[in-house]
Amino acid sequence: MKTKNKHTKISETPICTWKKGSLTLEATVVILFLVFTFASILMLFRVLQVQTAVQESATYATRKTAAMAVNVKSDTVALSMAKGYYFHHAAKYKVVKKYMKGSWVMTRFDGSSCDKDDIVLKISYEIKMPIKFGTIDSLRIYQSSHQRRWSGDKPRLDANEDSEYVYITETGYAYHKDIKCSHLDLSIHLISKENINSARNLSGGKYYRCSHCVKKDVPYYYIADYGTNYHSSILCSGLKRSVERIKLKDVKGKSPCKHCV
Repeated sequence: MKTKNKHTKISETPICTWKKGSLTLEATVVILFLVFTFASILMLFRVLQVQTAVQESATYATRKTAAMAVNVKSDTVALSMAKGYYFHHAAKYKVVKKYMKGSWVMTRFDGSSCDKDDIVLKISYEIKMPIKFGTIDSLRIYQSSHQRRWSGDKPRLDANEDSEYVYITETGYAYHKDIKCSHLDLSIHLISKENINSARNLSGGKYYRCSHCVKKDVPYYYIADYGTNYHSSILCSGLKRSVERIKLKDVKGKSPCKHCV
């Protein structure tokens, strides 16, 4: 008796169909990668645009406040001025209004401060992302600007008040009206031992040996343009001038300078 072999027919996926599905998956991955790359580049340029506008506005605000709030005693008011100047300047930039999440005037200033010396603006805001990734649709940015507060110029003394003050030195015998007097502004030079006897000061006078520092002969000496002595030490009190400004009524034991009084 002959028996017939019964073969079970197995269904297989054609090779061409498998390759087609593989290519579709790879294409999807490539497209997603390109989209992510493009979105990242676009986001980078967007961030740079907004950051530049915000930083310029913050710098403008702190500088403007530093100059304008000289007579403002309240630090709270001065800080409010800085915020106002920031918004006024930032309103000029379209990128600020276009790319900031929510209303651009909702910019946060947490940590900002203003005191008698400094004005500090700390700004935080969110930039809208070109493409939403899950629940993430924005990026928070932090920036700041710091400016020293201008305290005003020191008022010049009027003629009457200025005339009541004179200038003296610790070792000098005279008081001076002019801070630029030649007897206050020493010009020190080095001169050789051989030339000291023939040297003359700008008044035509001869230089004499200093009794404080010249104890023995040395190769070189120090002289001043209007001095009367030559010195062996640059630290000698005869060369040193510590100028002090005091009221004329407080001057004791000093005569008026013949050159400037």
